[in-house]
Amino acid sequence: MAKLSGMTAVERPKTLSRIAYLRIQQAIRDGDISHGNLYSENELAEKLGMSRTPVREAVIALVREGLVEVASQRGFRLRQLSPAQRAEVFDLRTLLESYVAQRLATEATDDDVRRLREIIDRQEQLADPAQASAFLAVDEEFHLLMPRLLGLDRTHDTLVTLRGTMWLIGFEALALPRRIPAVIAEHRAIVDAIAAHDPEAAARAARAHIENTAAAAR
Repeated sequence: MAKLSGMTAVERPKTLSRIAYLRIQQAIRDGDISHGNLYSENELAEKLGMSRTPVREAVIALVREGLVEVASQRGFRLRQLSPAQRAEVFDLRTLLESYVAQRLATEATDDDVRRLREIIDRQEQLADPAQASAFLAVDEEFHLLMPRLLGLDRTHDTLVTLRGTMWLIGFEALALPRRIPAVIAEHRAIVDAIAAHDPEAAARAARAHIENTAAAAR
């Protein structure tokens, strides 16, 4: 096979459409974009200080991911999930995250455990309900680090998609004051089982965490 020469890697700075995508994604997660409302691409573009084109491209990407739907000539709104779709999200998370926890219990290094505990410690410092957005961002970091530690790229990407769908279910329910300390305790139980190299306990702790999260979101 012929070798390519004279070519260098192209740097990929964030495009305006990518910036718009991340801003809208953050607004969905934080509840600034919520169910039952119609949002104007023009108004959003003005607020972000950019033209409508990158905002439109960002919305199209979010439509592909199943997070928003376009109302013809009027704007976009969050997609409404049916009870069956909500149940499917939690079922898939239970299967994948218990599998990841079980694998980590046999393969995690001391450094892996340290990194997971550090995330939980940071999350505990954000336990004030007024810091719900930051708490949930760290929560996402915790859940997505675990497949990365194992090099499970497909599992990680699938969980990223599922986490996005979780925003539609309403993270405000998951950030209730009664739920915050429980989330931290459940995360610690998962990592304790991983550190103890107990695959069954790790899988069981992960399943319990997702089931409790599903109950809180009802």
